[in-house]
Amino acid sequence: MTTSNQLRDIAVQALISTTDAAANVFSPRDQPSWDGEYPVLFVTVDDEDGQSFGRSGSPAFTVTATLRVEARAESPGAASDAGAAALRVQLETLRDQIKAAVINYSGLMPLLQQFPFFRTRFVPGPPEAEQHVGSAVVEIGMEFVQGPEAFYQASGTPLQGIDVTVVEPEGTTEPYFSIDLPQSIS
Repeated sequence: MTTSNQLRDIAVQALISTTDAAANVFSPRDQPSWDGEYPVLFVTVDDEDGQSFGRSGSPAFTVTATLRVEARAESPGAASDAGAAALRVQLETLRDQIKAAVINYSGLMPLLQQFPFFRTRFVPGPPEAEQHVGSAVVEIGMEFVQGPEAFYQASGTPLQGIDVTVVEPEGTTEPYFSIDLPQSIS
């Protein structure tokens, strides 16, 4: 079962050490550990919309979740707004690195049907500051399917394995095989 939180956690792994933020990549549960160093990325999933497959059959949905990556950077103030311009270049670079890291990440691709959209907006800091701080917000749509298993978890003991013996006529070797579960799919 694929969930938005699972996709967010995988996106965090995709972003660590693949952008100028290096290991400064945080999701909601680990944001308090940020040490205040820039650049930094904050990763959340803000919106989730589901479209039903229809009335017949088990409940299943095509889900589009919006991965939101806020990249924050800083640049010292300089004459002729050079500090603000340097900050803008940093944010544009981070934007491009974020899109490339997430959209090309092999750990994410098998869980998705497509990336239906992305959008970016820049949020400047105060214009007359000694230290310019601003952010780029990159939103990436992730489309995936949630089937009936996402909404009903059967209780019980999971199947651990199967042992099969076929009864053959006397004097014949009895075939036997064993299957241990779960098996990896690769």
